[in-house]
Amino acid sequence: MKEKTTKTIINRYWGKISEAEFEKALDIIDKEGWAVFADKFKDRLDFTTEENRADWRFFIPLDQNSVVLDAGAGLGRISMPLARVVKKVVACDVSVTRMRFLKKLAEVKGLNNIETVVADIFNMPFEKESFDLIVMNGLLEWVGKTDLYNNPREAQIACLKICKGLLKKGGFLYVGIENRFALSYLRGIDHSGLKFTSYMPRWLADKYTLFRKGHRYDTYTYNISGYRKLFKEAGFKTPDFYLVYPGYNLPRIIIPYDNLRLLKYTLVSMMHGNTLVRKMAKIVARSSLLLWIYRNFFFSFNIFAQK
Repeated sequence: MKEKTTKTIINRYWGKISEAEFEKALDIIDKEGWAVFADKFKDRLDFTTEENRADWRFFIPLDQNSVVLDAGAGLGRISMPLARVVKKVVACDVSVTRMRFLKKLAEVKGLNNIETVVADIFNMPFEKESFDLIVMNGLLEWVGKTDLYNNPREAQIACLKICKGLLKKGGFLYVGIENRFALSYLRGIDHSGLKFTSYMPRWLADKYTLFRKGHRYDTYTYNISGYRKLFKEAGFKTPDFYLVYPGYNLPRIIIPYDNLRLLKYTLVSMMHGNTLVRKMAKIVARSSLLLWIYRNFFFSFNIFAQK
């Protein structure tokens, strides 16, 4: 495996623990072994060995000749399972520390077909038409934080265009991302760190975030029609959409967006529990009209676009 760093990119770290503490964790791996590290950090670091987090891959024709780019790879939750079924995975992230961790994790797992690269999505050191699949899992909503473009939407379109250029003819782009109007945002916070900003008109969310956070609102998500327009402007064919439960980071159930019968079956038979939300979901499942409305407020999407 190789580890590359582009000279023009500044290392940008993010995570549950500080970068200094993460560096100590890497030292523990080197000096005391993986088992000691896993025991000390199992509840403090967002790494996982659950390889079903990439189960959406079954919707894409991958084989032992496929070359994959995992953009925004983080700690390798997607890179690891993909590496078991393809020729090569290039894991790319802006954090040197995270890529060092992933390299060590791949070595422990005996996967020598993961290459780690430190680079920004807008400055990736790859040749055109290099990949059969590009993965952007939980990344597209964050690319608007750059100051390279006038607004976040421009940055997202530019990012998608870059990905299209890096894909081979017939290659796929996978995007895992939230729904702007997800019902869960009624009780949670948006990527801005504030409540309700995803529901607001962009201009209002911008002013509110500027007032509360001191910077513009730059983490755009969309509903399904918004994503369709975004991908169209980037030059992709009409993408395929899937509803994913409980979310794109844990795809236990993946439902084609237009398959209301499967959505009904999922709500009635596969979502267990006796909470108010579950009870309401089962009531919704009784009506095709309510199902049609409800899917517009589902938490997140799996999106597949082909070049």
